[in-house]
Amino acid sequence: MPVRELLARTGSDELTEWMAFYQLEPFGDMRADLRSGVIASTFANANRTKHAQVFTPEDFMPYLDRPQPQTSARVNVERFKAMFSHKVKNKVNKHG
Repeated sequence: MPVRELLARTGSDELTEWMAFYQLEPFGDMRADLRSGVIASTFANANRTKHAQVFTPEDFMPYLDRPQPQTSARVNVERFKAMFSHKVKNKVNKHG
């Protein structure tokens, strides 16, 4: 619904309650992306090489502002590819 309609239909007390609820239990795309990041980082960490850097959920949320430039989406893709390269090489060596 448009903001004007929301403000016309919702009192400030109810709007304040929703804002407080959001502080306790966030909802929406950001929360959903974080859940997806948890799943992706769990998968990536379960399959990473012994000495590879640990993935975090935020590594799979490339739109977040980051203080370090090396944590760009491109870097994460390269890390992810490198994580599986040993499995691909081993498979090729065994069969080829």
